[in-house]
Amino acid sequence: MKIIPYIKNLLGLRLLTAAKLRWPCYLYPVFATLTLTFSTHAEEPQPSKALEALHPSEKLKSTEALETPEEFRIISGAVVMELQNEYAVDSDNDTRDGDNDLFFRTEVAPVIQFHKNIFIDGVAVLENINDRKPNTNNTFESEGIFMEELKVNFEKDGWAAFAGKFNPGFGIAWDYGRGIWSEDFAEDYEITERIGLGGSYTYEHEDFGIHTLTASTFFADTTFLSQSVISKRDRVNKDDGGVSNTEDFSSFVISLEGENLASIENLYYKLAYRSQSEGDADSGGDDETGYAATLGYIFPFTELIELDALVEFVDIENFDAGTDDNEYFAASLVTTFDAQWNLTIGYTSREIDVKGDSDIDDHLIQVSAGYDFGQGTTIEIGWRGTEESGDDTDIIGGLIRHTFEF
Repeated sequence: MKIIPYIKNLLGLRLLTAAKLRWPCYLYPVFATLTLTFSTHAEEPQPSKALEALHPSEKLKSTEALETPEEFRIISGAVVMELQNEYAVDSDNDTRDGDNDLFFRTEVAPVIQFHKNIFIDGVAVLENINDRKPNTNNTFESEGIFMEELKVNFEKDGWAAFAGKFNPGFGIAWDYGRGIWSEDFAEDYEITERIGLGGSYTYEHEDFGIHTLTASTFFADTTFLSQSVISKRDRVNKDDGGVSNTEDFSSFVISLEGENLASIENLYYKLAYRSQSEGDADSGGDDETGYAATLGYIFPFTELIELDALVEFVDIENFDAGTDDNEYFAASLVTTFDAQWNLTIGYTSREIDVKGDSDIDDHLIQVSAGYDFGQGTTIEIGWRGTEESGDDTDIIGGLIRHTFEF
C-alpha cells in the first residue's frame, strides 16, 4: 500500500519524504523516546485540500520552511496502522469462495533533520509479503518487515534533490484514502523500492497555481534492504531479472503535478511518464514505457457536504518489460458529510492486451462508508465486486485505520 513522497512536520518545515508510512507497533516507543523538540510552540497551519488529495496518506502541514535552524525537530515522522478483514461472500473461483482474510499493515516514516534544508527520511513496512493461500482462511499470514525507502534529501527555495532508496511517483490512484479497495488494481503500476536519485522544482504563482516538476532515474534494489525479517523475503539479485533490474540508471520517471490550476481552487492534476529497462537477466521482452494522467477536483456541495472527484488513465506498453500491454481507468467519488462521515464509490477497469492470446478485461467496483473519529482513527465498511480473468467475486469487509505523528 500506498503513500507518496512528501511529509511535513508539525512545526511547518516543508519536507520531501518517502511514501507509505509503515513500521511494527512495538517500535513506536523507540521513536517517541528519540523525538527532540527545540521549539516550545508553533501554530499549526491549515493544509491544502488539493495537496491532501494528491497525497492523501501524508500529513501535509505547510509549504513554508522555518527561518532558523534551531526551530525544527531532530527526529519526527508519522505512523499509519491498518487492520482489515475481507470475506468472500460468493466467487466463481473455488480457491477464494467462502474464505475470510484478516491482515494487519503498519507503515512508519521517520525523518532525521540535520539542518533546515537537509534531512534523511525512510519508510519501514510491516505487511503480508506473499500471495494469499488458496482454499483457506488467511489470518495474519506471512507478515514481514522490510525497508521500503531510505534516502537523503536537500531542499531550498523550491528546489529539491534526493538520493537513496525511494518510490518513483507514477500516478496516484494506488494510494489509500479513497475507500477500502479503490486502489487494488492501480497497485499494479505503482513503482516501489528503487535505488537512484532525482530532483524537483516547485513553481508557485498567484494566478496559475502551484506546480512541481520531478524527475528521477533508478534501478531495482539489489542491496540488503531488499530482504525482510519475520516472514522471510530473499535478497534480490541481478540474476533474478525483472523490470529495471539492471544496476544502472537506464530507467526513469518524469512527472508534473499541481493544484489550483488556472486559478481554480482545489483543482489538482498529475501527469507522468515512465521508462523501465528490461532486466539484464531477462529475454523475450522489451523495455517498458507508459504514461499516466490524473485530474481531480474538491468542491463544497452544501455547507455540510463536500465532494472529491478523481479520474486517472494509465497506458503501459510491455508491462513489466514483458510482451503484454496494460491499460487502466480509475474513477472515484468521495462524499464527506459534516467533516466526519464519508461515502466512497470507486471503479477501475484493467484491459490487458495479451500477445498471441485472448485479451483480458477486468473490472472492480467498490462502495464503502466510514466515520472519522477526529483523533486520527477512521473506520470503514463496504462491498467490493470484481471480474478478474472471467471470475466474478463479491467481498464484504471492514477497515480500521489509525494515524499519528511523532
